Amino acid sequence: MKKVSVIFASTLFIISCSSNTQSDKTETKFLDLSAAEHSELADEYWTISKHIPPQYPASAARNDVSGCVNVAVGIGSDGRAKGYEVRSSYPKGVFDDYAVAALQKWRWEATEKNSGRTPILKTVQLNFAIKEAPDDHEYIENCSSKR
Repeated sequence: MKKVSVIFASTLFIISCSSNTQSDKTETKFLDLSAAEHSELADEYWTISKHIPPQYPASAARNDVSGCVNVAVGIGSDGRAKGYEVRSSYPKGVFDDYAVAALQKWRWEATEKNSGRTPILKTVQLNFAIKEAPDDHEYIENCSSKR
């Protein structure tokens, strides 16, 4: 009898773990304003209400490395980052994780024009520089024109 109870309880546990209850899997539809020509339009939907600057990687600081990360970020109807895609970075991969970690802490507030809180996809560039105006030719070429 004890063995049957254990088997029954185990079976019940397995069945409950594999049940096919519907979870909320609604996909957010973002208005894509990530192209450079739409950057001002994106600002008409959401404004930054909480800006957390990214941490500077210690190894990059020690080596006096400057760079930037260009990220497409989805802003959900709650004003939080809902996904991202690193579109470009210089030097490749050095600052990516730090930029994304900071963006995930940012918050946006819907503008008066966006009373419906429309989720959007916009591009954000985060610059990493030891000096206020880096004079490195590659930094200028890769980061300055994308602001």
